[in-house]
Amino acid sequence: MIQVRHALSRPPTVPRNSDRAPTRDTHRPSVPVAANPPQPTEPILFTAEQASAILQVRPSWLRQKAAARAVPCRFVGKHLRFARSDLEAIADMSAQKPR
Repeated sequence: MIQVRHALSRPPTVPRNSDRAPTRDTHRPSVPVAANPPQPTEPILFTAEQASAILQVRPSWLRQKAAARAVPCRFVGKHLRFARSDLEAIADMSAQKPR
């Protein structure tokens, strides 16, 4: 009787080292390393906690003023955020108020 083997029923063969194509050095980077790696950048928008730390005020005060629209702010969906220009405007508003 003739035995027929299916191609998928054979165990896979592992190529010998001589059968493989020569490999290049893996310890050297293929892309040249930049002399000055990129530095982390400032976020585009700040949370109330981040903005209050920059302005040195309580986060609750900043949220309350933003909810009353007394200070410039932005809403991304339902999330309160502050741009750098908003923080500068808040600082300028407090400097312009007469005492």
